[in-house]
Amino acid sequence: MADGDLNLVAIILLVTALLLAIAVLSQILSSYTSAYLSAPSEITTFIDAADFSIQENESYDRDIQKVQRLEDKMRLGRLLREIQRCGDDLREELNRLLIDESGTRLRSGARLLWAGKRGRLEERVRRLDLLRMRFLVVYMGLVAAKSAAVEPSARDPEKMAAERNVPKMTLRHSLPHALAEGITKKPPPLRRLTTQAMGHNESVGGGQRQGWAGVIQELQRSPLMHKRHQSIETAMARPP
Repeated sequence: MADGDLNLVAIILLVTALLLAIAVLSQILSSYTSAYLSAPSEITTFIDAADFSIQENESYDRDIQKVQRLEDKMRLGRLLREIQRCGDDLREELNRLLIDESGTRLRSGARLLWAGKRGRLEERVRRLDLLRMRFLVVYMGLVAAKSAAVEPSARDPEKMAAERNVPKMTLRHSLPHALAEGITKKPPPLRRLTTQAMGHNESVGGGQRQGWAGVIQELQRSPLMHKRHQSIETAMARPP
């Protein structure tokens, strides 16, 4: 019984291992098959990336010539040489996989093993992109620092005062003269009278006149005013 159980367990484990191996092999076979089929189009992409890197290196060289400081030029030059070396390594790797260096056809062995070769090429392209990005970051930082250094000198208060004093003095002296000349030459505006304005003025004047007449009448009716008038008349009637 014990031997029979052990044999059964061994058979089960063997079958399980065989099934797992078949699954792994089928997955590997399918990945290599798909890589074999897509190899012609993907190798063209890597070749374009290598050619583009050469063109970018020429533009980077022109950018380095625009930098004035020697230390910055040396720093960018080291980055550019590293980019060129990485691009040359990518091109050499591609040349080993191609039948002709100037063509796009892969060797038969390279195409069969394209799933593994593609990973190495992708790593080289990724490193090349990182180096280019680093170069651009350093270059843009230098450009920003240069513009920040030029901006304060351009906005120097003494220079701005020297540039602006003459126009400001001229404007301040010439402005009153221009205004005075414009005022003397400009005819006085005609005052337009409307019926509403006239009516308004008449009502205001009538109201004022009526108000003063009422005050005078009140003063005339006041007993104090009568007493004062009588005292004045009595004083005037007495002989001197």
